Amino acid sequence: MSSQPERESVQDQRSWADLLRERFVSLDLHDPASDVPRGFRGDVSSWALGHLMLAQVSSLPQVLERSSPLVRADSRAYLQVGRMRAGRAVVQQDGRETVLGPGDFVVYETTRPFTWALQAGRGAGAWQLDVLTWPRESIGIPESESALVTATAMRGGSGLSGIVSRMLGDLVVEHPDLEASRSAALADEVGDLLGVLTSTVTADVRPPDAALVARIDHFIDDHLDDPDLSPESIARAHAVSLRQLHRLFAGRQHTVARTIRARRLERCRRDLVSPRSAHCSVTEIARRWGFWDLGVFGRAFRETYGVSPSAYRSGGA
Repeated sequence: MSSQPERESVQDQRSWADLLRERFVSLDLHDPASDVPRGFRGDVSSWALGHLMLAQVSSLPQVLERSSPLVRADSRAYLQVGRMRAGRAVVQQDGRETVLGPGDFVVYETTRPFTWALQAGRGAGAWQLDVLTWPRESIGIPESESALVTATAMRGGSGLSGIVSRMLGDLVVEHPDLEASRSAALADEVGDLLGVLTSTVTADVRPPDAALVARIDHFIDDHLDDPDLSPESIARAHAVSLRQLHRLFAGRQHTVARTIRARRLERCRRDLVSPRSAHCSVTEIARRWGFWDLGVFGRAFRETYGVSPSAYRSGGA
């Protein structure tokens, strides 16, 4: 997708569902307003900041649902942030429900069912929503952490969440013109700031197992440069059995071993476009994060990101 906004408007519900599926993920459309004199309308304006997609979405009051059958049929894994620009929304995911007003935002995952019930503001016919979409493996917020904050309102009025809200809102509309590597680096920085916010929100609400998984997640992140990092070493460090460790990861997208590999690849991807690592070779970056077999690294990187590490670094992603 271009770094310049790509705009599209539709006039009927079927085209609207198709457009949402193309730009985001498959969603069921319920209860669209049909009594407006000019009929149905939906608008999406989106652009890419590296691997982060930003969009402004606007339409009439409606309910958008990502059901379990849709999750199974359309397995695209994204972490998304929805920020109300105008109107009101009720968001549901993971057994929680929250109400959003202008400036408020939520985190949600496309690999689990969710619902958005969207209403226009007073005197307005349409709602407006900012949507930021990261490929799941490109953002450093562990699933154990995001599962505690989905469908939890981050208020846009004050505090750290207010700072993040204003930054996200500005980023969606400003369209900074950056070269590919700097766009990817900025997308990473925005994701990191969101991670600081989510870890702050979840610090006091983790149940015992979630607290243990959070410690394990941080341990993995802190030891990615250790070539001996493995499920066995993680279990020993946390005084749990290997079976218990695998049980803790059973409901997640990746096993323990695949989590290690995915995070190592992500650290490599980030360093390949970071100005701070511009002086490092691809080999140095791979070995920095535990990939001592460069053939294995190259194949894994291409499988995950679609291009070789060198091509990604030169802007071929």
